[in-house]
Amino acid sequence: MTGWGQLSVRVQTAFDRLAWGFGDLKRILIENGAWPSGTHRLVSSDGKHWSVTGARLKGAASDQPKAQGLLVLESSCLWGTVQLPGMQRGALQSAVEEALWRVSPLPPEQVAAAWHAVPNGQGGWSVDWGICRRSDRDEGLAKHGLAADAAVFLGRQDHALAVRGNAWVMQSRRQRWLDAAAVGMALALLGALALPVLMPLLLKQQAVSLALQHGVQLELKAAPLRQQLDELRHQAMLAEELRRNVGADLPLASVIDALSEALPGDTWLDRMDITGNEIRISGLTSNATELLAQLGRQPVWADTRATAANVRDNGLNKERFSFEMRWSGQGVKP
Repeated sequence: MTGWGQLSVRVQTAFDRLAWGFGDLKRILIENGAWPSGTHRLVSSDGKHWSVTGARLKGAASDQPKAQGLLVLESSCLWGTVQLPGMQRGALQSAVEEALWRVSPLPPEQVAAAWHAVPNGQGGWSVDWGICRRSDRDEGLAKHGLAADAAVFLGRQDHALAVRGNAWVMQSRRQRWLDAAAVGMALALLGALALPVLMPLLLKQQAVSLALQHGVQLELKAAPLRQQLDELRHQAMLAEELRRNVGADLPLASVIDALSEALPGDTWLDRMDITGNEIRISGLTSNATELLAQLGRQPVWADTRATAANVRDNGLNKERFSFEMRWSGQGVKP
């Protein structure tokens, strides 16, 4: 068998065991009055009255309504157990009939059989079976005026198993209708009980959904305003930058005056750049080294340094310089 075949068998076996488990649970509920089911009124060959609910057998008062079926007592039955290999639930009927044909002391056409299958630990089925003579069954039905197709049960201690015939088929169909009605009522009751618990959650979910829709609508309406706010924020940043630049601007008049006083008469400038409080100057002078030292002694200048090597211009008999300094403003006359 291939891997898929083995898997299919295992899945089918699991479903069969699950279905049996639910069926056995339903039987227990029926016997304890927690699940709707019909009660069979029976009469035994000795004239005693009985009632069967699920598989539980109880004695009943003799003044109950007319019996619906026949109970064959344990003393008139033969009981046993047979082990069957693993198979689907749908194949149990044929397998049990074949097994009973082997173990029955009478031919199959002379016995009436009832059985109940239970899964065993080896993956197969353990079947409890009981048989009685058909002649005893027919005699009991005729004695108590019951129809030939009336329900027949085989009793064993406080339990009774139904002989699988037309009456058993009809009862199984009625029980399926009762099961469907009970499941529907249980679901309706569960929904009614769960509604008060789920209603706050449903209302909260609806409120969240409405809030999200409202948020989307506000988002669409706020898009133009957000664009305007971004523009205003950008303009505010530009204004703040301009304000800082204005606050950091040098007093140009003071800078020019200081340079005029510091530069000797034989020096002239051909370029001056001002960035913040940084000043760069370049020009010609007779002695660039002495000029750099002179500017460094002035308190209004700080970090005075040459940014390029001094180059001698022989045509003009002067040195070309390029200096950089920082305005400190110390010692400036008010």
